Order: sequence, then structure tokens, then C-alpha cells
Amino acid sequence: MTPLEIRHAAIEATMAKFRDQPFQWGQVDCARVAAFHLKQLGYKIAISKAGRYRTALGAAKALGRLGYASLSEMADGLGLIPITPARMLLGDIAEVEGDSPVGTIALYAGNGNVFAFHQDHDGLVTASPNASSILRAWSVL
Repeated sequence: MTPLEIRHAAIEATMAKFRDQPFQWGQVDCARVAAFHLKQLGYKIAISKAGRYRTALGAAKALGRLGYASLSEMADGLGLIPITPARMLLGDIAEVEGDSPVGTIALYAGNGNVFAFHQDHDGLVTASPNASSILRAWSVL
């Protein structure tokens, strides 16, 4: 498979698993979605070593057990390659503005869109953030 086909397959698998599931800390949140997505791309993600959590504070403590203060620190720690948001390709990871104490990450869906959780919706949605709301980005391949 070509890199684009690999990215597409990973996005499809991730969306099939999480598309209609409501946000729930520790079960269906941006860290769990990103971890599943990265596993589809061959990354070894040990998110289970963080332990269980059910709140935003619990998520921060879980990240701390892994040695990270935020999801963006974890992306760096996993060896993902930082890129400018303008260079994102299908399936890349983006840190977007949000109110989570650990940061908010999304999957790049192409054409300026991301798959992310939004407080006005139960599950993952396709959002079109403005360029200034994408804080950082990482290439997954």
C-alpha cells in the first residue's frame, strides 16, 4: 500500500470504531482516539500503562504517570515528527485550541478539516478550525 492508502485505511478504521460514540473520559476521548489511530499506523502505544481515569483531572494524572504534562508532550515523546499545520496530510495529528487541561488533539481529515470532539456534539465531528486555532501538528508517517 502507498503511504496515502495506509493513512486512509487508518482513518477509516479509527472512524469506524469511534464515529458514533459519545465523549467519555478514559474510554472515548481524544487521547484514546489518537492512540488507536497511531496503532493502526504501526506505533507502539502504551496508553494502558497510564491507568484508568474518568475525569479531566484523572486524565492529567494519568499523563503524569507516563511522564508527560500534556498530550502535545506525549506526541513529542512518541517520536512523531513536528510539522507546520500547513503541511498536514490525511491522518496527521493536530493540537487544537480547547478547554482540556491536558490539551486537545484531533486527526487531520484533509481539506482543512479535522476529526475532533466538540462540546456541542456527542461524538467525533468533522470541524473546520481556522488556521490560528491549530497550535501544533505532527506527521504520522
